[in-house]
Amino acid sequence: MAGQISAIKKRLQTVNSTKKLTKATELVATVKLQKYNLKTLSNEEYAKNLRRFILAALRGKSPEVEDNPYLIDAEIVNPMYIVITSNSGLCGSYNLEVLKYVQETIPKDVPIFAIGTIGYNWLLKNDYLVVKKYDELEDLQPRILNSLIDDLLLLYTEYEISEIKIVYTKYINTLVYQPMTLNLLPFEAEEKMGEDEILLEPSRNEVLNTLIPMYISSQIYVAFLESKTSENAARRNAMNLANKNADELLDELTLNYNKARQAAITQEMNEIVASSRR
Repeated sequence: MAGQISAIKKRLQTVNSTKKLTKATELVATVKLQKYNLKTLSNEEYAKNLRRFILAALRGKSPEVEDNPYLIDAEIVNPMYIVITSNSGLCGSYNLEVLKYVQETIPKDVPIFAIGTIGYNWLLKNDYLVVKKYDELEDLQPRILNSLIDDLLLLYTEYEISEIKIVYTKYINTLVYQPMTLNLLPFEAEEKMGEDEILLEPSRNEVLNTLIPMYISSQIYVAFLESKTSENAARRNAMNLANKNADELLDELTLNYNKARQAAITQEMNEIVASSRR
């Protein structure tokens, strides 16, 4: 009986320690969720403004045959994907959903730039063509983002790749977030562009060659922020569920502990009574 009580007591201590960890992780994830969501909203507005500038520049006088590499379709068919996952777990099905989406949409012979350790390791294990890995801790640092952009645009302008797409997790609300693909290049305007009497200095191509890389960079950063927002929402939900399970287990263990103690006390009393009658 004493051994049973001791085992239950140790289990209670273990579950309590685990609950402290999951509770702390939930609180941290909640704070990060709010932080990344605010950063996403502000950077989305910046990306939208850049797009407006590009659309305005596209309404300027254009050549008879479009020759800007960011606007024309390449003769080859060799898309490049960026895949964003997390560096750590404890975030429910977040990474699983992204990688399941990758498995359904990206062929294994297509080159991939991987952001995040979880995705990088999975892609290698499953024989995907990973060209480069970009580690991120909490933020996609400017030097890492600039390096990524330089690498992508060099490949694109040298016509080694025909498209640039990014797979990320779109944040909808704290309970809903879904993997999706965003086409980055070639740049596409949803509406048909007319021509206005717009004077572009130093030239239309130079203006576009400055604005479009800035826009691509901002879109990648927004996708990263949305993925981080989704990751922390998933982590908060997973830890919240873990806390509820821990509470249920603690209630059950406490009940068993009290029953065992009561049984031990009853047994001791019976032994005392039995010994006093001898």
